[in-house]
Amino acid sequence: MWKENLYRPVEILLTEHDTFPIGKHQHSFYEMAYILNGSGSFSAYFFGERQEEGCEYHTNDLFLIPPDSPHLFTIKEHSKFAFVRFTQNYLTDYVDCKIGESLSLRSGFHIHLSDNDRSAFCRLMKLIVGEKQNKGHLSELLLQHYVNCSILLCTRNLSGILSEYDDPINNKSQYMLQYIQRHIHQPELLKLDLLADKFNISPKYVGRFFKRHFGEDYKQYITKNRLKIVEDMLTNTKMTVKEIAARLGYTDSCYLSKLFTQHYGVTPSQFRHIHSHMFGMMEE
Repeated sequence: MWKENLYRPVEILLTEHDTFPIGKHQHSFYEMAYILNGSGSFSAYFFGERQEEGCEYHTNDLFLIPPDSPHLFTIKEHSKFAFVRFTQNYLTDYVDCKIGESLSLRSGFHIHLSDNDRSAFCRLMKLIVGEKQNKGHLSELLLQHYVNCSILLCTRNLSGILSEYDDPINNKSQYMLQYIQRHIHQPELLKLDLLADKFNISPKYVGRFFKRHFGEDYKQYITKNRLKIVEDMLTNTKMTVKEIAARLGYTDSCYLSKLFTQHYGVTPSQFRHIHSHMFGMMEE
Protein backbone atom coordinates (compact mmCIF):
# COMPACT_ATOMS: atom_id res chain seq x y z
CA MET A 1 0.00 0.00 0.00
CA TRP A 2 1.29 3.43 -0.97
CA LYS A 3 2.34 5.78 1.83
CA GLU A 4 2.71 9.50 1.18
CA ASN A 5 5.14 11.79 3.00
CA LEU A 6 5.00 15.57 3.42
CA TYR A 7 8.10 17.64 2.68
CA ARG A 8 7.01 20.86 4.37
CA PRO A 9 5.19 21.69 7.64
CA VAL A 10 1.88 22.48 5.92
CA GLU A 11 0.45 22.16 2.42
CA ILE A 12 -2.83 23.07 0.72
CA LEU A 13 -4.04 21.09 -2.31
CA LEU A 14 -7.09 21.93 -4.43
CA THR A 15 -8.15 19.08 -6.71
CA GLU A 16 -11.20 17.86 -8.61
CA HIS A 17 -11.89 14.43 -10.09
CA ASP A 18 -14.47 12.17 -11.67
CA THR A 19 -12.55 9.18 -10.33
CA PHE A 20 -10.22 9.54 -7.35
CA PRO A 21 -6.69 8.99 -8.71
CA ILE A 22 -5.35 7.06 -5.71
CA GLY A 23 -6.60 3.78 -4.25
CA LYS A 24 -6.29 2.79 -0.60
CA HIS A 25 -3.33 4.68 0.86
CA GLN A 26 -2.02 6.35 4.01
CA HIS A 27 0.08 9.36 5.05
CA SER A 28 2.78 10.15 7.58
CA PHE A 29 0.94 13.41 8.42
CA TYR A 30 -2.52 14.79 9.24
CA GLU A 31 -4.90 15.68 6.43
CA MET A 32 -8.15 17.65 6.61
CA ALA A 33 -10.23 16.76 3.56
CA TYR A 34 -13.01 19.26 2.85
CA ILE A 35 -15.59 18.56 0.14
CA LEU A 36 -16.07 21.76 -1.86
CA ASN A 37 -18.54 20.08 -4.19
CA GLY A 38 -19.74 16.61 -5.15
CA SER A 39 -20.67 13.31 -3.53
CA GLY A 40 -19.23 9.88 -2.94
CA SER A 41 -17.97 7.76 -0.06
CA PHE A 42 -15.04 7.61 2.34
CA SER A 43 -13.69 4.42 3.92
CA ALA A 44 -11.13 4.16 6.74
CA TYR A 45 -9.26 1.03 7.79
CA PHE A 46 -7.70 -0.23 11.02
CA PHE A 47 -5.61 -3.41 11.04
CA GLY A 48 -6.70 -4.19 7.48
CA GLU A 49 -10.43 -3.93 8.23
CA ARG A 50 -12.80 -1.11 7.36
CA GLN A 51 -13.53 1.12 10.32
CA GLU A 52 -15.97 3.37 8.44
CA GLU A 53 -17.80 1.35 5.82
CA GLY A 54 -18.36 3.61 2.84
CA CYS A 55 -19.35 6.69 4.86
CA GLU A 56 -21.13 8.94 2.37
CA TYR A 57 -19.81 12.43 1.74
CA HIS A 58 -21.52 15.48 0.27
CA THR A 59 -20.74 19.16 -0.31
CA ASN A 60 -19.28 20.88 2.81
CA ASP A 61 -18.46 17.62 4.60
CA LEU A 62 -15.17 17.45 6.50
CA PHE A 63 -12.83 14.55 7.28
CA LEU A 64 -9.73 14.53 9.46
CA ILE A 65 -7.36 11.72 8.53
CA PRO A 66 -4.67 11.00 11.15
CA PRO A 67 -1.18 9.70 10.31
CA ASP A 68 -0.78 6.03 9.44
CA SER A 69 -4.51 5.55 8.77
CA PRO A 70 -5.28 3.66 5.53
CA HIS A 71 -8.26 5.22 3.76
CA LEU A 72 -10.04 5.45 0.44
CA PHE A 73 -12.21 7.98 -1.38
CA THR A 74 -14.75 6.68 -3.91
CA ILE A 75 -16.38 9.34 -6.09
CA LYS A 76 -20.04 9.12 -7.13
CA GLU A 77 -20.46 12.59 -8.66
CA HIS A 78 -17.66 14.85 -9.90
CA SER A 79 -16.04 16.15 -6.72
CA LYS A 80 -13.87 19.12 -5.76
CA PHE A 81 -11.62 18.72 -2.71
CA ALA A 82 -9.59 21.06 -0.54
CA PHE A 83 -6.88 19.13 1.31
CA VAL A 84 -5.10 20.86 4.20
CA ARG A 85 -2.13 18.71 5.21
CA PHE A 86 0.10 19.33 8.21
CA THR A 87 2.65 17.60 10.42
CA GLN A 88 2.53 17.00 14.16
CA ASN A 89 5.34 19.54 14.48
CA TYR A 90 3.21 22.16 12.74
CA LEU A 91 0.52 21.70 15.39
CA THR A 92 3.05 22.12 18.17
CA ASP A 93 5.00 25.04 16.69
CA TYR A 94 2.31 27.12 14.96
CA VAL A 95 -1.11 26.24 16.37
CA ASP A 96 -1.01 25.30 20.04
CA CYS A 97 1.40 23.20 22.07
CA LYS A 98 -1.40 21.43 23.99
CA ILE A 99 -3.15 20.40 20.79
CA GLY A 100 0.13 19.35 19.24
CA GLU A 101 0.95 17.11 22.19
CA SER A 102 -2.53 15.76 22.91
CA LEU A 103 -4.37 15.31 19.61
CA SER A 104 -5.19 11.63 19.34
CA LEU A 105 -3.83 9.76 16.35
CA ARG A 106 -7.24 8.13 15.85
CA SER A 107 -9.70 10.80 16.83
CA GLY A 108 -10.63 11.91 13.35
CA PHE A 109 -12.38 10.83 10.15
CA HIS A 110 -15.87 12.25 9.61
CA ILE A 111 -16.08 15.48 11.62
CA HIS A 112 -19.59 16.61 12.54
CA LEU A 113 -19.33 20.37 12.96
CA SER A 114 -21.81 22.31 15.07
CA ASP A 115 -24.06 24.68 13.10
CA ASN A 116 -22.08 27.78 14.11
CA ASP A 117 -18.72 26.14 13.48
CA ARG A 118 -19.88 24.72 10.14
CA SER A 119 -20.75 28.21 8.93
CA ALA A 120 -17.42 29.60 10.13
CA PHE A 121 -15.48 26.67 8.64
CA CYS A 122 -17.15 27.10 5.25
CA ARG A 123 -16.17 30.78 5.22
CA LEU A 124 -12.60 29.89 6.14
CA MET A 125 -12.36 27.35 3.33
CA LYS A 126 -13.65 29.91 0.84
CA LEU A 127 -10.94 32.30 2.04
CA ILE A 128 -8.29 29.58 1.73
CA VAL A 129 -9.40 28.63 -1.79
CA GLY A 130 -9.59 32.27 -2.88
CA GLU A 131 -6.16 33.13 -1.48
CA LYS A 132 -4.61 29.97 -2.90
CA GLN A 133 -5.97 30.61 -6.39
CA ASN A 134 -5.24 34.35 -6.43
CA LYS A 135 -2.03 34.94 -4.52
CA GLY A 136 -1.25 38.50 -3.54
CA HIS A 137 0.63 40.52 -0.98
CA LEU A 138 0.89 38.66 2.38
CA SER A 139 -0.87 35.58 0.95
CA GLU A 140 1.34 33.09 2.78
CA LEU A 141 0.78 34.79 6.14
CA LEU A 142 -2.97 34.99 5.60
CA LEU A 143 -3.13 31.35 4.53
CA GLN A 144 -1.28 30.31 7.67
CA HIS A 145 -3.82 32.12 9.87
CA TYR A 146 -6.78 30.66 7.95
CA VAL A 147 -5.29 27.16 8.21
CA ASN A 148 -4.67 27.54 11.95
CA CYS A 149 -8.26 28.66 12.53
CA SER A 150 -9.62 25.75 10.50
CA ILE A 151 -7.51 23.27 12.50
CA LEU A 152 -8.80 24.72 15.78
CA LEU A 153 -12.43 24.54 14.63
CA CYS A 154 -11.94 20.97 13.46
CA THR A 155 -10.27 20.01 16.75
CA ARG A 156 -13.07 21.56 18.82
CA ASN A 157 -15.59 19.28 17.14
CA LEU A 158 -13.69 16.04 17.53
CA SER A 159 -15.19 13.28 19.61
CA GLY A 160 -12.89 12.44 22.49
CA ILE A 161 -11.09 15.75 21.98
CA LEU A 162 -7.59 16.13 23.34
CA SER A 163 -7.25 12.55 24.51
CA GLU A 164 -3.85 11.66 25.86
CA TYR A 165 -1.23 11.01 23.22
CA ASP A 166 -0.33 7.34 22.90
CA ASP A 167 2.74 5.93 24.60
CA PRO A 168 5.79 7.22 22.69
CA ILE A 169 7.22 3.69 22.61
CA ASN A 170 4.25 2.56 20.54
CA ASN A 171 4.51 5.63 18.32
CA LYS A 172 8.25 5.58 17.81
CA SER A 173 7.91 6.13 14.08
CA GLN A 174 5.85 9.31 14.55
CA TYR A 175 8.27 10.69 17.12
CA MET A 176 11.15 9.89 14.80
CA LEU A 177 9.47 11.80 11.98
CA GLN A 178 8.85 14.78 14.28
CA TYR A 179 12.51 14.75 15.29
CA ILE A 180 13.64 14.67 11.65
CA GLN A 181 11.34 17.53 10.65
CA ARG A 182 12.43 19.60 13.64
CA HIS A 183 16.13 19.19 12.81
CA ILE A 184 15.94 19.23 9.01
CA HIS A 185 18.23 22.30 9.04
CA GLN A 186 20.82 20.46 11.15
CA PRO A 187 22.24 17.56 9.10
CA GLU A 188 24.71 16.68 11.84
CA LEU A 189 21.73 15.63 14.00
CA LEU A 190 20.21 13.45 11.27
CA LYS A 191 23.00 10.91 10.95
CA LEU A 192 21.74 7.35 11.19
CA ASP A 193 23.95 6.46 14.14
CA LEU A 194 22.60 9.41 16.15
CA LEU A 195 19.04 8.53 15.15
CA ALA A 196 19.59 4.93 16.21
CA ASP A 197 20.95 6.00 19.59
CA LYS A 198 18.15 8.50 20.24
CA PHE A 199 15.36 6.04 19.43
CA ASN A 200 17.07 2.96 20.84
CA ILE A 201 17.25 1.13 17.51
CA SER A 202 20.16 -0.90 16.20
CA PRO A 203 22.31 1.24 13.83
CA LYS A 204 22.14 -1.59 11.31
CA TYR A 205 18.34 -1.63 11.45
CA VAL A 206 17.36 2.06 11.63
CA GLY A 207 17.33 2.52 7.83
CA ARG A 208 15.05 -0.49 7.39
CA PHE A 209 12.85 0.70 10.27
CA PHE A 210 12.31 4.04 8.51
CA LYS A 211 11.55 2.45 5.14
CA ARG A 212 9.14 -0.06 6.70
CA HIS A 213 7.14 2.71 8.39
CA PHE A 214 7.30 5.40 5.70
CA GLY A 215 7.78 3.44 2.50
CA GLU A 216 10.79 5.50 1.44
CA ASP A 217 14.56 5.35 1.72
CA TYR A 218 15.79 7.49 4.62
CA LYS A 219 18.41 9.42 2.67
CA GLN A 220 16.00 10.04 -0.21
CA TYR A 221 13.41 11.36 2.24
CA ILE A 222 15.91 13.79 3.79
CA THR A 223 17.06 14.99 0.36
CA LYS A 224 13.49 15.54 -0.92
CA ASN A 225 12.49 17.30 2.29
CA ARG A 226 15.44 19.68 2.19
CA LEU A 227 15.05 20.39 -1.54
CA LYS A 228 11.38 21.23 -0.96
CA ILE A 229 12.52 23.84 1.56
CA VAL A 230 15.00 25.17 -1.02
CA GLU A 231 12.12 25.39 -3.51
CA ASP A 232 10.03 27.38 -1.02
CA MET A 233 12.92 29.74 -0.26
CA LEU A 234 13.63 30.33 -3.95
CA THR A 235 9.95 31.08 -4.57
CA ASN A 236 9.12 33.13 -1.48
CA THR A 237 12.37 34.87 -0.45
CA LYS A 238 15.19 36.85 -2.04
CA MET A 239 17.90 34.77 -0.37
CA THR A 240 20.86 33.78 -2.54
CA VAL A 241 21.70 30.13 -3.14
CA LYS A 242 24.72 30.58 -0.87
CA GLU A 243 22.49 31.93 1.92
CA ILE A 244 19.96 29.12 1.45
CA ALA A 245 22.75 26.54 1.56
CA ALA A 246 24.06 28.00 4.82
CA ARG A 247 20.55 28.05 6.32
CA LEU A 248 20.10 24.35 5.56
CA GLY A 249 23.53 23.29 6.76
CA TYR A 250 25.14 22.70 3.36
CA THR A 251 28.84 23.56 3.50
CA ASP A 252 29.09 23.85 -0.30
CA SER A 253 26.52 25.91 -2.22
CA CYS A 254 27.82 24.48 -5.51
CA TYR A 255 26.90 20.99 -4.30
CA LEU A 256 23.39 22.21 -3.43
CA SER A 257 23.02 23.79 -6.90
CA LYS A 258 24.12 20.55 -8.56
CA LEU A 259 21.78 18.46 -6.40
CA PHE A 260 18.85 20.82 -7.10
CA THR A 261 19.51 20.72 -10.85
CA GLN A 262 19.60 16.90 -10.83
CA HIS A 263 16.15 16.74 -9.18
CA TYR A 264 14.38 19.64 -10.93
CA GLY A 265 16.07 19.73 -14.33
CA VAL A 266 16.85 23.45 -13.97
CA THR A 267 19.32 25.44 -11.89
CA PRO A 268 18.11 27.25 -8.75
CA SER A 269 18.40 30.60 -10.57
CA GLN A 270 16.36 29.32 -13.51
CA PHE A 271 13.74 27.88 -11.14
CA ARG A 272 13.41 31.23 -9.35
CA HIS A 273 13.09 33.11 -12.66
CA ILE A 274 10.43 30.73 -13.99
CA HIS A 275 8.32 30.90 -10.84
CA SER A 276 8.66 34.66 -10.39
CA HIS A 277 7.44 35.02 -13.98
CA MET A 278 4.48 32.71 -13.31
CA PHE A 279 3.62 34.69 -10.16
CA GLY A 280 3.74 37.93 -12.15
CA MET A 281 1.31 36.50 -14.71
CA MET A 282 -1.10 35.49 -11.91
CA GLU A 283 -1.13 39.05 -10.54
CA GLU A 284 -1.91 40.66 -13.92
